[in-house]
Amino acid sequence: MPHREFPCGPCPIRADNSNNPKAKFSAERWADLTSTVRDLKTGRQPMPGDPLFGCHKGEPGTDNDLACAGWLAQFGADHIGIRLALVQGRLPDSALEAGDNWPPLHRTWDDVVRHQTAPRTEAPPQ
Repeated sequence: MPHREFPCGPCPIRADNSNNPKAKFSAERWADLTSTVRDLKTGRQPMPGDPLFGCHKGEPGTDNDLACAGWLAQFGADHIGIRLALVQGRLPDSALEAGDNWPPLHRTWDDVVRHQTAPRTEAPPQ
């Protein structure tokens, strides 16, 4: 399974990236990306075929479509598709662990969303 092995510069999972505008997404985009992690209210885990959190530097639909290293290390074990890739040998166990020289990562999905949600750019209704 193609994946990044180290969090890229604009990786929103990096805790040291909270002020990087390239790591920000709109609240609507974060709502969509929440489908890539376990739902803490229901316990539902993403299934095989459900979306993965892709790397900013990947190119969807190409051979350079990479799963995010930070997401894999912090949240990948909760995605049944990722666990299946592990047992099938398509992904090494090491992909689910932060390396010794890695930047700090957000601990929870709520932390990621809170720190990486871009401010609204639309004008308030009048």
